[in-house]
Amino acid sequence: MTIIKKAVSLSPDEDDAVGELYQQLCGTDGDPALCVFFCSPKYDLDRLEAALSRQFGDIPLVGCTTAGEITPLGYRQDSITGVAFPRAHFSIVSRAIHKIGNFKIQDGIDAGAGLVADLKKTIPHANGHNTFAFMLIDGLSNAEERVAASIGSQLGDIPLVGGSTADDWDLENTSLFYKGSFARDRAVVMLIHTELPFQVHYTHHYIAGDARAVITEADPVTRIVYEINGLPATQEYARLCGVAEKDLSISTCSNHPILMKIGGKFYSRGVVDINHEQQNIRFACAIGKGVVCAIARPSDPIVNTADLFAKIRAEIGPLDLVLGCDCAARKMICEEQGLLPAISQIYMENNVIGFASFGEQYNTIHMNNSFCCIAIGRGEPDGG
Repeated sequence: MTIIKKAVSLSPDEDDAVGELYQQLCGTDGDPALCVFFCSPKYDLDRLEAALSRQFGDIPLVGCTTAGEITPLGYRQDSITGVAFPRAHFSIVSRAIHKIGNFKIQDGIDAGAGLVADLKKTIPHANGHNTFAFMLIDGLSNAEERVAASIGSQLGDIPLVGGSTADDWDLENTSLFYKGSFARDRAVVMLIHTELPFQVHYTHHYIAGDARAVITEADPVTRIVYEINGLPATQEYARLCGVAEKDLSISTCSNHPILMKIGGKFYSRGVVDINHEQQNIRFACAIGKGVVCAIARPSDPIVNTADLFAKIRAEIGPLDLVLGCDCAARKMICEEQGLLPAISQIYMENNVIGFASFGEQYNTIHMNNSFCCIAIGRGEPDGG
């Protein structure tokens, strides 16, 4: 039995798209605990905002722009997709953090502690076995590391998964919807309590190669790396990837991202801009001077993704929803290699709804080139 409603509209008209979304999510149950949506940046966001506010009214609604939508029909562009969490199975509290470009660690500590306190007013036994956190955050804010680390530090054993808002690959105007309006420079964190079985996971299809890189000059605030192994960043990265410096591209870097080991596991750091003239590279995650990295080589993303879902299903049974954040660079590589239809099929078979993001968060860590998800099983009809 399907518990969580899912929806998609391929209509390019904002009013029609929102009407279809609302009908599929709320047509027979007008009072879900929360609706979450992911939409193409090609929509007129002013018109979309007005339609969403008009249709959904007081229903809690959170959403963002994307670099591709993961829908009940698989990967789509120029669409809107979403899910509705029914009150019978979910209790949810949320908070927005505004002006995250000026974010201070204490802001995240206060927000995380406040969220837990809010939830425990009605769910005193909330913990990591029955509650997870889902975060959406401005993908152009350069604040994801600080926000994830500080909020995650206050959640105890409650796991956090999140994604950075995107705007295809324009890198100009991502947007996040909360309490009736789209805006930049914000994050929204939701604590979601349920008695249904769930797991949180991240995966990437990269293997640490033998090549090592020491970041010898960088600005972690702007995420620009100027030197690797004492040489201009583009020159040395190209050598480590086995290409000529002039041929170093986003695609090449996405096939050979930098891997950093944290807590015994490798996390990927993706490239968003290559400045050949000044020979520097801008990453989607902060990388500081003195960091030692491995240069990755890719494995098979189809096998990697299929294995992940097989493992989850073996542990919690049939999946009612997988809320997924899939790196835009990972999606781009799959498109270039003709693998996106196969990935899309895997997502459809496992009820994945989500988006292609400019970064992914897993507990207190911000990373790229990965797939992060919350997988929710169907459990028993009574939620046991």
